[in-house]
Amino acid sequence: MAVNLKSCYLYSLDNVHHVFIPTDLGMDVTIDGVENFIEKQLEKCIKNPAGRHAKFRDYSEVRQLFLEYRNRTLPFLDFANYIAERRFDLKDKYEIFTTSDLFVCEIEIQEVEYVACLELTRKTGITQQTKQSDQGVQNTIELSQSILPTASLKNACFFMINLDRLDITVLENMTSTEDDDTFLYADKILECKTEISIKEAMKRVRRIAEDVANNHKLNKLDVMKELEKSIKEVVNSENVIDVNNIVEEVFYNEPDAKHSLIKELVNFGIEKPIDNSNRVKIPVKKYHSFKTSTGIEIKVPCDYYNNADYIEFVKCENGYTEIRLENISEVSFKGA
Repeated sequence: MAVNLKSCYLYSLDNVHHVFIPTDLGMDVTIDGVENFIEKQLEKCIKNPAGRHAKFRDYSEVRQLFLEYRNRTLPFLDFANYIAERRFDLKDKYEIFTTSDLFVCEIEIQEVEYVACLELTRKTGITQQTKQSDQGVQNTIELSQSILPTASLKNACFFMINLDRLDITVLENMTSTEDDDTFLYADKILECKTEISIKEAMKRVRRIAEDVANNHKLNKLDVMKELEKSIKEVVNSENVIDVNNIVEEVFYNEPDAKHSLIKELVNFGIEKPIDNSNRVKIPVKKYHSFKTSTGIEIKVPCDYYNNADYIEFVKCENGYTEIRLENISEVSFKGA
């Protein structure tokens, strides 16, 4: 999925010092590395499994402004200004005292146009400085604030609106206060109704499947291993994820367990297929990790898990489980 950046406006939201710095001109994306940096960050957000699909509510003010922009009766800069000002005010109201950079962009993906908004929180880092004076050259270090997005994008907020269909993708953490738990972009700015994310849906599937396996006295280790395999196959290959297909594959020979799991999924709000038009991918694990009731942790390469020549899980008559490691020629200590 290649993101093509068409235009971008940058805003400084300094809620530490209560300073909002708007802009009158678009960014100069011809500066070496700028365009690639923004496009790569947007692509990461689009493919993040924590992103939630959404639709505007009828009363949404942003929806009306977006339609005016789409009809060319409102300049894109005015739309971007509204988003930036609203976000800055909400950060103050909800006491989010951080300094962040807000990119409001027009982009194109596979000949489909979108408006995308990316907010990155600045981080304090140490940079090396070289100073020239009459006494000579001095190398030193200084504290500075910069945009340092983490690989997990935990410090990022993002939304994207399809110019034609008005479909929305939103990526953000919940903001919690004593009086209110809300998603500021989805609930307060965009005023849209969101669906469950792929990440949250799969998390619930895992938790419910583990409970069902225990209740029906199934081999939990085998069930969870097959579940992980099925989740990755379905998520990484389908544009629409039907959780029932995952359940059917894992519990095909356990009808009672399958019925229980499907019933619980409905109770937890996963009763319909999940949109994966952004082609979210779940990384394929190289290891299965296990933790025993005694606190011992074991990490086994996936290729060895079902091979009794290397590891075997044996259910004992007393109800306990033995883990047997076979054909080991050498054991080495791996420090922390």
